[in-house]
Amino acid sequence: MRVTTLVLGIGLAGVSAADTIKAPPTQRNFVACPVVIDAQDVPCWVADYEGERYFLTVQTGRSYGVVFAPQLKHKVLVEGTVTDEPRICGGVVLKDVKLSVMEYEISPECDQILPGDAYRTKGPRPIIPDGDPPWGKSTAVPLPPDPSRSPAAIKAKMERMAAAKETWEFVVPYFFDSNYLPFPAEQATVDQAADYAVMTNARRVEVVGYRGSVILSNGEIMTERAGLAEQRARKVADILRDFGVPDSALKVSWKEEPEHSGGVRDYEKRRVTITVIP
Repeated sequence: MRVTTLVLGIGLAGVSAADTIKAPPTQRNFVACPVVIDAQDVPCWVADYEGERYFLTVQTGRSYGVVFAPQLKHKVLVEGTVTDEPRICGGVVLKDVKLSVMEYEISPECDQILPGDAYRTKGPRPIIPDGDPPWGKSTAVPLPPDPSRSPAAIKAKMERMAAAKETWEFVVPYFFDSNYLPFPAEQATVDQAADYAVMTNARRVEVVGYRGSVILSNGEIMTERAGLAEQRARKVADILRDFGVPDSALKVSWKEEPEHSGGVRDYEKRRVTITVIP
């Protein structure tokens, strides 16, 4: 197991100064200890950065369908856009927030659990807390399902594209510095790519792995470890083989040079693409 040393204010392993590139002031990209607030009925997670507190998520597994909760004893990379929405659990709300646990290092100092301070969340598995008191209309309601992502809609799209022999590119995102394929959305994406390749008897299935960098709000660049693009590509290719895609159709490659988006949605560069060509 690789051990990465992360020391805020002193420097981060895999981090370099970014003299000419800085994240826009609307962004908050930072590494910090996550803090649990014991709100009712479900705890929430926040993090403090440069004198400000930011709301991260609630303790509901993969809340919002896209964000996993952090872990105590580990720092977390936070990437998001600042909003003017009402504070939640005392923290500024970030839009499109992505959280990556720094899993390779144990940080014993990241163990803070604070009392609820009259904050509350609604329901056994809320989508979002009600915010800070005094409470207004509850926002703790399930998000409406996206009909385009239903099994029936995906099947219909696959059949339509297969009949037209259309090329289909699938994108699989990752946590920072991780080769873990999250459940369920990312695993389902690989499954769908395999299904489409088998359904169309694809001539070629191109798998390309990438690794990324993050432009931090303090002006530094944090880069994923070398070799990760290859590991991601090979792992996805192995899964596709297991699901019936023949070696003769697979073309596996990777791009070692790390990519970023100037501090805005840098997480989109941590990915594997699967292009199925019927």
